Amino acid sequence: MERALKNYIEELKSDIASLVYSDGEGASFEDKFTEYCIEVFESIGKSEGARVLSYIHPNSSGGIDWKINGYGLKDQYKNESSKTCFETLDLFITYFKNDEYGFSFNNVSLYDKTINQIKKFINEAFKKHIDYIDKSHDELCELIKIIETNGKTFDRINIYLIVNGFSDIEKNKLVIKGIETDIFVHTWDISRLFKINETNSNHEPIEIEFEDFTKDGLGLQCLQVPSIDENYDCYLAIVPGEILAKLYKEYSNELLESNVRAFLGQTGKFNKGIRDTIRNKPQMFLPYNNGITATAESINTEFINNQLFITRLNDFQIVNGGQTTASLYHTHKKYKDTDLSKIFVQMKLTVIKDKEIKNIEVPNISRFANSQNKVSELDLSSNNPYFVQIENLSRKKYVINPENRNQSILWFFERANGQYRETLNKQSVAQQKKFKEQNPSDKKFVKSDVSKYITLWDLEPHIASQGSQKNFIHYTKKINELVSKNILPGEYFYRKLIANAILFKTTDKLYGRKNVDAIGDTNIKSYIVAYTLSYLHFVTNNRLDLWKIYEEQKIEDLLIKEIKDLMIFVYNHLTNEARGSLFSEYAKRVSSWDKLKDTSYSKSLIEILEPLLVTEQEKLQRNIEKEELSNNVEDTILLIGEIQKLGIRFWDGFRVYIDQNKVNNFDWSTAFDLVKKIKGGKNINSKEMNFGKKALNYIEENPNLIEVIKSLSKITESEIIELKFIYDKFLLLSNEDWKRIIDLATQTKIFNNLELANVKSVKNSLNKKEHIKEQALIKAYESIKKLKRFGISI
Repeated sequence: MERALKNYIEELKSDIASLVYSDGEGASFEDKFTEYCIEVFESIGKSEGARVLSYIHPNSSGGIDWKINGYGLKDQYKNESSKTCFETLDLFITYFKNDEYGFSFNNVSLYDKTINQIKKFINEAFKKHIDYIDKSHDELCELIKIIETNGKTFDRINIYLIVNGFSDIEKNKLVIKGIETDIFVHTWDISRLFKINETNSNHEPIEIEFEDFTKDGLGLQCLQVPSIDENYDCYLAIVPGEILAKLYKEYSNELLESNVRAFLGQTGKFNKGIRDTIRNKPQMFLPYNNGITATAESINTEFINNQLFITRLNDFQIVNGGQTTASLYHTHKKYKDTDLSKIFVQMKLTVIKDKEIKNIEVPNISRFANSQNKVSELDLSSNNPYFVQIENLSRKKYVINPENRNQSILWFFERANGQYRETLNKQSVAQQKKFKEQNPSDKKFVKSDVSKYITLWDLEPHIASQGSQKNFIHYTKKINELVSKNILPGEYFYRKLIANAILFKTTDKLYGRKNVDAIGDTNIKSYIVAYTLSYLHFVTNNRLDLWKIYEEQKIEDLLIKEIKDLMIFVYNHLTNEARGSLFSEYAKRVSSWDKLKDTSYSKSLIEILEPLLVTEQEKLQRNIEKEELSNNVEDTILLIGEIQKLGIRFWDGFRVYIDQNKVNNFDWSTAFDLVKKIKGGKNINSKEMNFGKKALNYIEENPNLIEVIKSLSKITESEIIELKFIYDKFLLLSNEDWKRIIDLATQTKIFNNLELANVKSVKNSLNKKEHIKEQALIKAYESIKKLKRFGISI
């Protein structure tokens, strides 16, 4: 087994164990593995708003009659009667072996036995045979009711068989007698999860074998546009409407730019026009319709009788024309007499060969292509400047470790999936230990977390309840407006973000553990937590002192107590109001949030939490971001700290390395000066800083060279001083702290005159946000450490 896969399995084991541990006794490893996988599916657009729902119905001999581990209802739209419909039902069944990740799951009889457990559930639910479930299992009962009532309206059922082992078995379709809906089976094993983890993609590539979708089995006839750029190829084709309908039937919104777009129904102005053309003038569809714009990562073509045919596409995405595609399918489904054989759609296909370029250009193609329903800007891109700025802030905004106040740590923002692990893997064992200390894994957060925390702060729990994908798309629409005005997050926003992360994690933990101390049904915990936090912000008028939470990295006992009481109130309110409907759907409605806001809470939290609130004026001031988007002083300190952290042996070895290998754009004399400065504990000048920054970039691209370079030096490694750590510690000192330090030093004469003058100078420079020489910071820190016996500790 390759090393990367082994590391992934170990990381996965730790993640699942951590999820179980955080929930405490009663939490199931199988449930938490299911929860982990559902989050993966959500992140790549495979599912939407799916949830863990575990239930085993025993047979007469004590075995399993049927079983379910989770469900999701997705691809929502309104029909012509304005009734909410779902195209897709996702069902999850998990085969899990404790502590045995990586086992073989290739036994066909075991596979069939497992699939039959969920097959039995589908069969009985569709045919209204399940009337024996205890009413206490209210969510399961509501799901069964939806299947019984709306089962025939589903276009497809996806069964996700999740295995914490390895499987080569993949049955594409399942047939159940008496059920006409297409049932697709998708096996997800460790290798498939690993592949998604490695690619850092926001969707799983769709592979289309066009030979399977065409009547003659030849593929899709096309013309290749003469190449004008080595990074992409372009093709033009006329696609039969029947093929597009078939593609949509199987893949649904996964085809539509990774779920950025969803079918809007057929009641809107544009889609109604598409439908009418399909029904009444199918022969005019080609001249009337704008066609579709699509992208792919690779293409297979074949010349047959001097004609070029597309036989296969990898990572096929319709970035424009999704409503056309969906309308073809839905019209044919609703009106059986619709003749799709007369319908043809023009397609412009761009095959972008470089993955990095693809991530940038696909959103641009989507943005600029002609469209009947306008597509918003770069919705799902990790390269969005807003997220790039949050990443920059997260790499330099050190905070106190609440478990050890003498330690400074970072919240690590994963702008792209897997960044944390990739950063870790590039380092030596010793560096990895240090990295984990400064970047604890429980402080890692991703783009969907950002959207969730801020959406709750913005008082939109019903949006957050719609699932991470929909919530994220909603959030990116907001931030894209800010980006268009060149407004990016600064320090004030970052404080608000991290404080809300602490609030969320604390509230989530307060809900309690399954079968131990939970305040209620743990299946609906995410909704209760979301509504509780938004309601807390609502009743306090968004005046919680988030900066205090950020600085302390924890919340006060008084607030913890009130959140727990408030959560019980919210739980009782929502469960009472949602009675008779599926809770997950009730929580997604704006009317549910409005009803909670209109309900009075028995306590006045404004009065009770008054010591933890800021004034209205202070709240408004904190919403006005400082003009500068970056702190030049902090950036300089951070850069010098990163240079110093590599150690004197590295820089001495680097001097030798660039001389021996004649590496371009590196000046040997500057390298010599830098080594001399670091060795002698002297301040680094701007020329040496620029050299160091260039070298850091070089090493980031070639991490395997670090140990090679160190081996070229004969200098003994000295203690590495964490300059940014010192700087952040000083930033956390209040004016009162500084006054006490200077008064004590003056009274005790523990500092000499130069030491005292340096400490005062550092304090003044920090207040004025002026540049501070690194040696002044280090010496001030060493001086203040002398005051430890007097109770001064930083």
